[in-house]
Amino acid sequence: MYELTAFYNHVSISCTHWIGCRIDMDVLATKEYRDSSEFPGTIDAMKCSTVIFLARWFKDELKSLGCIAVAFSKLTMPRDMETDRQEEESVMPPPTFPKPRINQEFDSLEDVQKFYNCYAKEGGFSTRAHSSRKNTAKVIVRKEYCCFKQGVRVENINQPKKRRRGLTRDNCRAKLAVVRKGEKYVVSQFFEGHNHTLASPKRVHLLRSHRKVSAAKKALVEQLSAANVPTCQQMTLFELESGGLENVGCSQQDLCNYKRDMKKTVDGHDANMLYEHFETEKVKNDGFTYTIEEDDEGRMTNCFWADATARKSYQYFGDVVVFDTTYNTNRYSMIFAPILGVNHHRQTTLFGCAFLCDESAETFEWLFKEWLKAMPAGPPKMIITDQDLAMTKAIAIVLPNTHHRYCMWHITNKFSEKISALSYKEYYEEFKNCIWNFETPEQFEAGWVDVVNKANLSDNKWLQNLYEIRERWVPAYVRHIFSAHMTSSQRAEITHSFFKRYVSKGNTLLDFVTRFKRALARIRHNELDKDHKDVNERPNLKSMYPMESTMSELYTKEIFDMFQDELFQNTAYKVIATNEDEHRVVYAVHRIKGSGLRVREVVVDKSSNFVRCSCKMFECAGIPCRHILSYFSRMQVDDLPNEYILWRWTKSAKAMRVTDDLGSGMKEICDKSLLAQRNRLFKLASTLVEEAMVIEDGTKFVDELLSSGIKKLCDMKKVSQDGEGSAIQAPIIQDHRLKDPLQVRAKGCGKRLKGGKKKAAKKARRCNGCGLTGQSHDKRNCPKLLGTMAWCSSLKLL
Repeated sequence: MYELTAFYNHVSISCTHWIGCRIDMDVLATKEYRDSSEFPGTIDAMKCSTVIFLARWFKDELKSLGCIAVAFSKLTMPRDMETDRQEEESVMPPPTFPKPRINQEFDSLEDVQKFYNCYAKEGGFSTRAHSSRKNTAKVIVRKEYCCFKQGVRVENINQPKKRRRGLTRDNCRAKLAVVRKGEKYVVSQFFEGHNHTLASPKRVHLLRSHRKVSAAKKALVEQLSAANVPTCQQMTLFELESGGLENVGCSQQDLCNYKRDMKKTVDGHDANMLYEHFETEKVKNDGFTYTIEEDDEGRMTNCFWADATARKSYQYFGDVVVFDTTYNTNRYSMIFAPILGVNHHRQTTLFGCAFLCDESAETFEWLFKEWLKAMPAGPPKMIITDQDLAMTKAIAIVLPNTHHRYCMWHITNKFSEKISALSYKEYYEEFKNCIWNFETPEQFEAGWVDVVNKANLSDNKWLQNLYEIRERWVPAYVRHIFSAHMTSSQRAEITHSFFKRYVSKGNTLLDFVTRFKRALARIRHNELDKDHKDVNERPNLKSMYPMESTMSELYTKEIFDMFQDELFQNTAYKVIATNEDEHRVVYAVHRIKGSGLRVREVVVDKSSNFVRCSCKMFECAGIPCRHILSYFSRMQVDDLPNEYILWRWTKSAKAMRVTDDLGSGMKEICDKSLLAQRNRLFKLASTLVEEAMVIEDGTKFVDELLSSGIKKLCDMKKVSQDGEGSAIQAPIIQDHRLKDPLQVRAKGCGKRLKGGKKKAAKKARRCNGCGLTGQSHDKRNCPKLLGTMAWCSSLKLL
């Protein structure tokens, strides 16, 4: 370290605001400068490339300022770094911001901090609040602001280090102190000199006190985060908006820290905030309903909610329900359980959802009871779930008259794991034919026994259990029950995947509900878009058949496409009467061309003239099959009878009025919340700016208009704070203390179970020495490492 050999007593050094105590080495090295009267001492040892930070000398301030010690550090830098630094300093602009003065007055401490921070930004350093003193009335009478390098870090040896942090404290003594005099704050002390390198203009925006996430950025960050926009992309948006990273005003880490702090504010209050949110939703719309279950300690365990739209959708399309659970949607690992259905466009629709603490039969029983209480209609005709024993037990208790069907996909997908590979390869096609193509229970039972005996799998316990519950999953047993043409819970799996694009396992409960609501709005908007297209578009007709034209006006496009395909195919069939008695007429329907094809049986009831087909498509899907349409074509029926038009598939499916338990109609009330008002004002402001940009004097007009508007709003705010104006009244919510739920350990969590095929597939061996896979060696005998070690030995490095 180099030393300053001589100082006059009580030397004052006043820094230039932008250059920050930096004097060019070539100037310091000249004899004329060292001998001048402006330099109060001599500098010894100026032989090396040394960075020295001194202040310009102001004779008129010597008495008012104290002696400031300046430390000099020998910094041996590479030549290219010195060149870069000289280039930075050569383009530094002259100081423009005034420096603080003794006895300078400020109206508030906020003004003091803002002024000193602006001064620091031009000077190339960062500031922070250091100390304060209050009087007996708890009013701050003295406040100090210092350089961010003030003081020395105190190491705590006993406390383990979480991460390695660099040293930033250099015991810098630059500071600004103010004292309170009357209603003003007056500068009492101002020390300007620094003992460290000051930041260049290119780096000053990185200093801590010059980085701040503004209120506007915070609001935008919350909106972008709710839309699952990553932080890095948010930063890119701010960069484009401000014209460069140096103009953003904060760093990407600042955005991450803000989101972290927001999550911390929810800790311990998450369940309570969820309760308040549900109460607010209920105030806005009477059709919203929810139930929260607590344990003995007042801790949230289960929660169910459904809005007016979900309850109305159940009235229209609640004949078939799909239920499945999913995980990793919130920070408590609570199980998310949406109750889903299918609408008249064959889209997924929501009937309600819940958070569950476990997957026990008691929990599912609670959920189904609360769900039935909330729904305006009775229980569904069919519910489709996976093969879960707890669900099966709960459904049998709460929904005894509802047919419980197991997901076909989950069952058929397990054949490759539950039977041997040889049996699977040879007999799976026969199993599949038995499951899907046999139309009656008798045919299925005979075919199943035959295949099992041929494959010598009579002792297979899994196949035995499947056969015992065949009424819950084999199509031959459920074809007569309406299922909206669904055989599995894959619709729920797809919906879970869609929702997880909006939520993540780190979400709080309130954050999840907010994001889920946004995802649900996207689903419902897609339904609205389909409704709009059905009103304004007409499908293409393939024939002159009057029935096709009539049904194109009744059915939605998706359902009409299915009906049109059946109607078009009926011309390939011929209908032959085979049997008749006093109650019914039986017809055989088969293709005109082709041999060995299945013959369908169409039965006409003479008393009701109702036609049934052995394929059961109308009973299962709600759309007349080609075989029934062939009969109508033979009988020259031009219009489809009403008995074969299922109202839920028509364009007018949602035309009926839905009432609650008290007989009141459920309405979807427009959101009048502050957020909705804010969004409306944003839209108006955006339109105003866009219109102003295309007019020559528009910018000036809008600038004056907004300035006057801001001034008027400030006056209105002052009047409101004085008690003369009216404030916005928030809904009164009953005080309710609710503890956050505990971490949940669900059945579906943890390590994924592997099937027989994946267990049999061995992972390729990888050498940690060369990094290659599929090799016959490992790190101990890797040829690459052995060659390196031999080379090092030859150089005597080992």
